[in-house]
Amino acid sequence: MADIISWDKAIDKKVKSSDNKDLGKIEIITKDYIQTKEGVVSKNNYYIPKYYLQGYDGDHLWVSLTKDEVKTRFERRDPPDPSEFETPEYNQRKAAVTQQYPGFANNIPTYSGGGSFPSSGTAAGGATSQDMVGLPWEQVIDKKVKSSDNQDMGKVESISTYYTEVKDGRNHYYIPKHYVQGFDGEKLHTSLTKEEIKEKYERDSPPSESEFKTQEYEEQMRKVETTYPQFRYGVPFMAKESGVALKSESSGETLSIPWEEVIHKHVRTTDNIDIGDVEIVGNEFIVVREGDVKIHHYYIPKSYITNYDGSSLWIDAPSGLVSAKFERESEPTPEELKKMSEEVPKRKREQ
Repeated sequence: MADIISWDKAIDKKVKSSDNKDLGKIEIITKDYIQTKEGVVSKNNYYIPKYYLQGYDGDHLWVSLTKDEVKTRFERRDPPDPSEFETPEYNQRKAAVTQQYPGFANNIPTYSGGGSFPSSGTAAGGATSQDMVGLPWEQVIDKKVKSSDNQDMGKVESISTYYTEVKDGRNHYYIPKHYVQGFDGEKLHTSLTKEEIKEKYERDSPPSESEFKTQEYEEQMRKVETTYPQFRYGVPFMAKESGVALKSESSGETLSIPWEEVIHKHVRTTDNIDIGDVEIVGNEFIVVREGDVKIHHYYIPKSYITNYDGSSLWIDAPSGLVSAKFERESEPTPEELKKMSEEVPKRKREQ
């Protein structure tokens, strides 16, 4: 693994785009951007805002944008005014990177190379985890896709700003990106059933941008980006294992519950209070959403799950402690998850 390096050590390093194309070498670094120069005869200058940098793999610095995006947005003759970077999209990116890498302003995170996202080691003084980042969208090409009812939908053919094109034989599905739930290491999972996808998004040609301007989909976008602020940059990682393995208190038999089955199911506490529905399943936790206007998100370690009755998951915590223990605005760090798991009631840990 490459070492974490300070920004001043990046001068003269080669830069790659997210689609693995050369962007030249770094000539200048400011607190707002890096300037790279590409070419010998016909020279191209790119002024790339720093928070689009993903990391350093020992040979190259990697940018989270394709070369076409860099050329379109940041190729110019003269340095930009930093105020040009202050867009809602870039500010959101900046906040997500800062949250993941608190030391990013001073150091460049390590990067696993080959176009992949940063590895799961510690970088720039902050905890990292694939749960917290996701798979870059351009890397989902050719991945298999599953519907929420566990039906095969084909493979990803292309990615656009608004949708994921999935091809299954002669059938083409243009699935809005915010209905993609996560990546389990092998397959993409959507939050829609196969029937819903076929009815709404099967067609012969790409949809227009205006077709995504529905109240229902805008609410879905808001919901997803509240839970995963970095969603536009990558697909969240989710559980790969087969599901919940629980021992039945009545029969003593082990219950194996597919994780995709618990999406949208109710979650109940030890005092039988419904605290919301399962929205996302991560590798180590579930995300429970409560409310429609005033929304609360609870990140609950899987070790707290005690039972599943077909309609509700039950957790080993009373309703009065749920908000204080599990509510947060972003994913917990590995250290926080470990601490929460250690607080599981003693009887659960001894099972």
